[in-house]
This record gives sequence, C-alpha cells and structure tokens, in this order.
Amino acid sequence: MNRGNFMRKAAFLLAFLMGISMVGCSSSDEGQEIVVPIYETDEIDYKTEEAVVGDISQKYYVDGYFGYPYSENVSFSMSGTIETIYVEENQTVEEGDILITLNSDEVDEQLEEKEVYLEQAKKTVETLESEGGSATELELAKVELELTQLEYDYLEDSRDNYNVYAPCDGVFSTTQDASFGSGVSDQRGASVLLVEGAQVDASTTFGQIVDHSEQYLICDVYDTVLENVNFGTRVSLEQGQTEATGKVVDIIEGDNAGMSLTTYVITPEEDADLSDLQVSCCFEVYSKLDTIIVPSDAVKTSGDRSYVNLLIDGAKIEQDVEVGIVDDDETEIISGLTGGEQVIVNN
Repeated sequence: MNRGNFMRKAAFLLAFLMGISMVGCSSSDEGQEIVVPIYETDEIDYKTEEAVVGDISQKYYVDGYFGYPYSENVSFSMSGTIETIYVEENQTVEEGDILITLNSDEVDEQLEEKEVYLEQAKKTVETLESEGGSATELELAKVELELTQLEYDYLEDSRDNYNVYAPCDGVFSTTQDASFGSGVSDQRGASVLLVEGAQVDASTTFGQIVDHSEQYLICDVYDTVLENVNFGTRVSLEQGQTEATGKVVDIIEGDNAGMSLTTYVITPEEDADLSDLQVSCCFEVYSKLDTIIVPSDAVKTSGDRSYVNLLIDGAKIEQDVEVGIVDDDETEIISGLTGGEQVIVNN
C-alpha cells in the first residue's frame, strides 16, 4: 500500500469513529441509521524500468569545422632595416617566395671587394699555369684562390639572410604584435612595424604561413582533458542526416586568451559525404563493461545526495545510490543497486 492510500484510509476511519461517538452521546439520534460515505480513489500508475547490467560509455560532443591547422612562423634571420616588402596580409604565397628584404649595403660592399680579390686570384692561377710557374708557386696560388672563394661564398650566404623567404605554400598573415599600417591607429599595440625603413631585430617573428596543402576536420576543446583520446581514436561524425566516422591524426596543445586549448585534427573516412559546413563530433572518452545502468531520468539529486525511487510491492521507496558515468539517456550506478530492481522514471 502506498503512502497516499494509507493516509486516505486513516482519515476515513477517524471520521467513522467520530460519527459513532456522536451517536452514543445524543439520545435524540438513537435508532437513526448511520450513513457512511465511500470515496473511490485512483491508484498511481508509476512508469518503471529495470536496472540492468550492461555496458556504458561516456561521450564528449563538440562542433568541428574544416580548416588548416598547420602553419609555420616567419621571422627575421638578422637585425637590420626593412628595404622592400613584397607580401601583404592574407596573400597566397609559394615556398621560396621572398616576403621581405632588409637593407644589405654593408655586406654588398664587402661582396664587391671580395669579388675583386677573387678575380685576381683566378688570374694568378691562370697565369702560373700558362707561363709555367713553379709547382710551389702554383700550389700556393690555388690555396689562395680556394680561401678567397670560401670567403666570397660565406658573404653571399650571409647576404641571403637579409631576405625572408616563405617556408611553405600557403596564406600569409601577421602576428598580433606586427602591423603593416603606416598610420598611428594602425600601429597601436604593435611592437613590430612592417614598413620600409623600420628597424627590426633578429629572430623576431612577424607572421606565419598557414599551410593550405590539405584540409582537415578540426575540433577545439578548451580547458578540458579528453581521457583516452589519442592518435588513431575513432570519432563519430554527424552533419544533418549524414553520419560518418573519422580518426584523430594529430593533437595540438596550446592556449587562447588564458585558457588551455587542445586542437584535435581529424581525418574523415574516405567515403564520408560531408560538406564544408559545421560537423558534430562525438568522442568516446571512457567506457565501462558489465555495470549497473538505469535511465538518467530515474536519478534524482538533493544537495550532494543522489537517489532513485524503487517500486517494491506497489510502494515507492527511496534508495541512495552512487553515480558513475552519465551518458545522456543512461547513468551508471556504482553502488546502491544490484540489478533487476524496478526504478521509477516518471516521478
């Protein structure tokens, strides 16, 4: 008997006894027929489901987008003055393209001077070979030519450091600290000014080339660690009515605005019929086998307490439980149930 029925019957019995008492105390009512009202009550129809032993997995959902997760930084190899700028914001470039050139007048002068010495050394060797110089003289001349050539090559290589080249094919963009703007408002907040005549320091990164050679599905997860998600982990993908799978091919750690950021790079299966629009990605982060499972709607909370309502012999009984994995419609019960109990899901 549930508690509601019990209370109604108790009230009815109390009213009946009070009626008898009043009859006994009033002689005028002696012999009068007693009429007892009868109330019909509806039984509460509880909806229940059985606590079962099964498998459950915890899933993490995040929206993914198609993009280019890989980039290479672009920086100055040496300090100097910007002479020529060949690149613009969001410009498509190819590997080896010159982006910026620094003034190299000093090294150019050294190269011109060293080129004169190099030509003299070559002529000396040619003269000794044609006029029959001694073996010692010829050997010394060749050594001098070789040393001069090495010095010239070194200067030429160092001159190349005044040029900044694109490290890969892709699209160029400046960093937050760099600006192409010549106006005061454009330069506000910029520590690297990219205009002709500006002074720059060696190793200063001023931009990046976003590699557009291959597009991937990208999932950005902030301030959360997805346990058991590694290289090769399968990911369920959904885009409208289309369902597909993919796998994690790279995990990139970083930060954004003070929050930790983990970027999961995913390659969809070859026959995945997905467009460039947003994709719902589902990661299975944890699973448990042969555990007690109940519908999530059956689990109630009160403060730090979790409990379920059991239906036992028609009566509703509260049972404290310890909750484990929650997977939308299902919840793992670590303790409090053994399986087979009827849990109430509509109250």
